[in-house]
Amino acid sequence: MVGPNTFIYIALIAGVLFTIYSLCLMRSLPLLAELFSLMLSAAAAYSGVELCYAVLEGSKKLGDFQDQKLTIVLGSVAVFWVALLTAINLVKGVAGRAEIQKKMSTVPQQENA
Repeated sequence: MVGPNTFIYIALIAGVLFTIYSLCLMRSLPLLAELFSLMLSAAAAYSGVELCYAVLEGSKKLGDFQDQKLTIVLGSVAVFWVALLTAINLVKGVAGRAEIQKKMSTVPQQENA
């Protein structure tokens, strides 16, 4: 579609946006595992959409797999769906931790007598 390494740029942009989101909400960097998971999810989601488009458009020669178009399209939709759910859950996780952090900071500390 656009270029051979477009998924890398999309993953990097998603990582930067996730880091900014975490910094704004929690005032801390996201966990490295979460950052990499989100970047991989963004790259997978793009690759799934690109594969589905290429198969449906017919621009790619599938060779021996020509009769497997439906399976390839369903697989690419599944990859996109799992990647999307992973990204949503990661963003919700950061928001949940920010909410807990906010509640913890507003609870009055008991002084030891």
